Amino acid sequence: MKKIIIHTGFHPEVKREYRGEHIYKVVQTRTMNSEGKTVLDSNGSVILDAKDNVFYRLDHSGWIKSVGPEKYVTDWCSEERWGRVESVEVDESGRPLGEGDTLGFVILRVDRARGIL
Repeated sequence: MKKIIIHTGFHPEVKREYRGEHIYKVVQTRTMNSEGKTVLDSNGSVILDAKDNVFYRLDHSGWIKSVGPEKYVTDWCSEERWGRVESVEVDESGRPLGEGDTLGFVILRVDRARGIL
């Protein structure tokens, strides 16, 4: 059976459940060096061991960036946090049977009425 898992390093003690949120597909990745020059540019692949300065362009033309292990923020606002979404085959007890397929990213928390991004 397949299960959708959200990975986030912001609150590792809380298991974030997927509740049907829109999954934004990755259409481009870019890694920047310390001088701000592009050193890697590829389409659609997510770098699992991403360090700082890895940027992901989503299908709505927005960019998010990695700021640590499984920590993703909008490139213009560090308060808008994102989670990497993966589809994993699991057994009857819910344990993963292998590597998952990255589907894209979902925004983790947004409630503009209360001022939460």
